[in-house]
Amino acid sequence: MRPMTREEVRGALVNLDPAAKKIRLPARFDDVRWHRIDYLGWRDLRAPTLAYLVTEVDGSARGVLLRQAPNDSARGSRAVMCDLCRFARRFNEVSLFTAQRPSRDKRERLDAIGLLLCTDLDCAVKVHGKPVREAFDRPVDEIIASRREGLRSRTITFVRSVAEPRQASIGLTPTRSRSGRRA
Repeated sequence: MRPMTREEVRGALVNLDPAAKKIRLPARFDDVRWHRIDYLGWRDLRAPTLAYLVTEVDGSARGVLLRQAPNDSARGSRAVMCDLCRFARRFNEVSLFTAQRPSRDKRERLDAIGLLLCTDLDCAVKVHGKPVREAFDRPVDEIIASRREGLRSRTITFVRSVAEPRQASIGLTPTRSRSGRRA
C-alpha cells in the first residue's frame, strides 16, 4: 500500500456522518510501515466501539467507519473466522463490526453491512506470519503473497460494498414476459 497523508486518510471515509466530530488518527500514524500493511485499521481510544478501516482503492484512499457489536459470551471457547484475513481465532478475538451505508434519506440510515473482523485489527500480522509448510506446499513467499492478495481483495470489496448505493427492489420497472404481458 502506498503511503498516505493525514488529510487523505481523514477524507477517505465514505460513511462518515457530516455532523461527526474530528477523526482521531492512530497515535503512531507517522510510524506506519506502509509497505507492510494492506489496510490501515485503528480503534478510537476515546470511543472504544468505533474503529476505522482505510485502504487504497483504484489509486485513491477509501475507508469506512465501523462500530463494534458486543461480543456474545455464550459462544464460550469456540473459534471464529475473521472475514478479511481468514484466520480462525478465539471468540473474543473476533468481533462483529458494522458499517452504516451513506444515505441522504433518513429512512435508509439504518442500512448497514457487517463483517466479522479481528478485534484488534491486526490482520496484517496474521497474514505475514510464517506458515507451516509440508513437502509439496508452495514456497513461503508465495503463500504470504497469496494471503496478502486475498486480504487486499476482500478489504477493497467490503469498502466498495459500503460506499455503493443500495440496489432498491421497490419501484422497479415491471418486466414483460415473452407474451408481452407485464409480470
